[in-house]
Amino acid sequence: MICLRIKNIKEFMQKFLMSDAFSDFLLMESKVDTYVSYSIDGRIRRDFYTKEEQEMQELWEFTAWESVRPQILTAVKGKRTPLFMKQVLAYNPKKAQELLKSAEQEAGSGGFVKYLLCTVKYENGMVTMTGGVSYQGFTMDKEPEKCWDQALCRLTDAIGLEYEII
Repeated sequence: MICLRIKNIKEFMQKFLMSDAFSDFLLMESKVDTYVSYSIDGRIRRDFYTKEEQEMQELWEFTAWESVRPQILTAVKGKRTPLFMKQVLAYNPKKAQELLKSAEQEAGSGGFVKYLLCTVKYENGMVTMTGGVSYQGFTMDKEPEKCWDQALCRLTDAIGLEYEII
């Protein structure tokens, strides 16, 4: 599991909250503390949709980051920075599967991987991104974690963010 400290907070927040830089992620949960506390459970409520809508669109277990990003931006927008912010994101499951297959993880414990996670946290004037892996079963193999750590660094580089590993 890797933890990246983002060097330029303003640039990160602009890319995170006002661009599609993180469009390959799903939102599992969100917490934002300003003068009040906001909490979002990203789990999709399937019964909200008609059967036709469910068949027409691909519904994951969690909502796309892009669909809730505007609400989170509204919650943090203003002259004051939030006291605390935490977003737990899951990498798009199809892309995660491709990543693990391309790294030849499927033969090992890659089949046990449920989600590749990225927790974005703003606290005490610092932004961190922490990688993680959610498994469906038990495995001693840590290769999927190493693969995701490297991929998370590549994704962060591709977005153009400066960071240091802590």
